[in-house]
Amino acid sequence: MKNSSQVILLLLLSIFVMGSIEQVSAESQSDAEALVKKSIEVWNTGDEALAKQIFTIGFTFNMVDHANPGLKGIQGILDYSKFLRTAYPDMKYTPNWMVVDGDMVITQMSFKGTNTGPRGDTPPTGKTVTLSSILVAKIKDGKISEEWVYTNEAAIYRQLGITSLPSTDTK
Repeated sequence: MKNSSQVILLLLLSIFVMGSIEQVSAESQSDAEALVKKSIEVWNTGDEALAKQIFTIGFTFNMVDHANPGLKGIQGILDYSKFLRTAYPDMKYTPNWMVVDGDMVITQMSFKGTNTGPRGDTPPTGKTVTLSSILVAKIKDGKISEEWVYTNEAAIYRQLGITSLPSTDTK
């Protein structure tokens, strides 16, 4: 009798949990994936018109484990992507896989670029950087309202041959 009670309890719990998971239609899933692919295109090209189409006015971009604070607004992401394209003119982010869960899209992507331009105060090294990043995007009313990117900055500097990391002083 004890085993049958446990099975019923487990069954009820499973129904409760499965019922609370937000279902995403195939159409809305493909729309969300297409939106995030356009975001990656903005990073690769700096396309301002596209950025204005896909990001909300109050868009925020968060660089997790990075010395810089979150970037605010569409201009913030355009300025930072320009900074990256100056340092890596041939840079390319490529999405490898995506998972959509409600209004969130998680993307594993690859980056490759050759450091032929300055990275702020750091002179170009001529070395190629390859890495894997995770991008999490929040979609609100058909546009991206916030993104978080997880990138191992130390791996970038190691590949560039830079042994002393830039200051994280944010004064």
